[in-house]
Amino acid sequence: MLNLLLVMAVSVALAYGSQKLNPSGLDQRGRVYWDVCLMLMAVVMTLFVGLRTGYNDTQAYIIGFQNADPVLVFLSDPENLDILHNPLFYFITSLFRQLTDNYHLYLMAFALFNTVLFVRFLRRYAPEGNFAFVVFLYFAIGVFTFSMAALKQITASAVLTLAIPALVDKKWGRYYLLVVIAGLLHTYAFIFAFLPLLSGKPWGWKTLLLLAGTLAVMLTFEDTIGSILEYADSMGKHVAEYEVFDGNQMNPFRVAVFAVVPVLSLVFRPWLAPEEDREKCILLNMSIVSLMFMLLAMMNGANMFGRLARYFVLGSVCTLPWILGRAFNPRSAQLIKLLTVICFLGFFLYDNQGFSQAYYSISLTEFLFGG
Repeated sequence: MLNLLLVMAVSVALAYGSQKLNPSGLDQRGRVYWDVCLMLMAVVMTLFVGLRTGYNDTQAYIIGFQNADPVLVFLSDPENLDILHNPLFYFITSLFRQLTDNYHLYLMAFALFNTVLFVRFLRRYAPEGNFAFVVFLYFAIGVFTFSMAALKQITASAVLTLAIPALVDKKWGRYYLLVVIAGLLHTYAFIFAFLPLLSGKPWGWKTLLLLAGTLAVMLTFEDTIGSILEYADSMGKHVAEYEVFDGNQMNPFRVAVFAVVPVLSLVFRPWLAPEEDREKCILLNMSIVSLMFMLLAMMNGANMFGRLARYFVLGSVCTLPWILGRAFNPRSAQLIKLLTVICFLGFFLYDNQGFSQAYYSISLTEFLFGG
């Protein structure tokens, strides 16, 4: 785990350097400013992700790449073009395979694309003066390590980071175009089509309705989810029942971590509400949706519902520093942030106990020159 801790420490240090160079992180036109520290941080994170040869399901994606059909063969099969079968991802894989047989280039290209978009999002939505804290949370809550697994989903999630600014600005055409692109990479991303319904104040009637619906599903889990699976199957999206009713339940400790921001946003609502602009409302509601899926994951299907929760967890990452800054006076906020860092670091260490046994990589020299 020392290698992961080192990457985390270097990234947080570079994030701190970036926030010192440019506290807002934006240029005069309101765009993310890529200072030298920010670029170096993206490089460090990209290399760690892109040089891997083994972690989680990485081997499955390597084998999928090696066995990918040429583009024309891929396009000639109508089943490959089914919008519910992740056609864009497999088309990109097929195109890469036609251009090269080097799977290291394939993994590195996705690592670069995804990391740049995630870093850009974090820099844009980190509260001023809290970028280093946000990057720490990005690692601690598990988004960084998840970026080395579930390649379809993490790429779709990266594309969706481009959709959030469009949603904030009510640019509906751009928003739904990006949601469609993400959905063609990974079907679950289509769920973002409903996010505009939750762009109002958190913990209003829509949030309470969502919470009530979640509790109702939890109480009737097998019947309700079974009906949803039957409907999805009739639409052409087959989800095997064993993926949902697999007996795997989400660890309550992990659910508690995902509950931190939603609970704080409810408890400190009177202090937060005056500053809840459209951007903050969307991000806070994302954190609440993330928790709702984690609650379902406690019942069964931890893998599936946990992955759905991951789509929305960046809302928690970007809003926790803001909540602490608004809910406490500056002196108390610093102490609370320190305690938060200690607690989240403890979760990070707990969550990645077996990382060293699961992560394998080549060196940068081997990537550049072979070996």
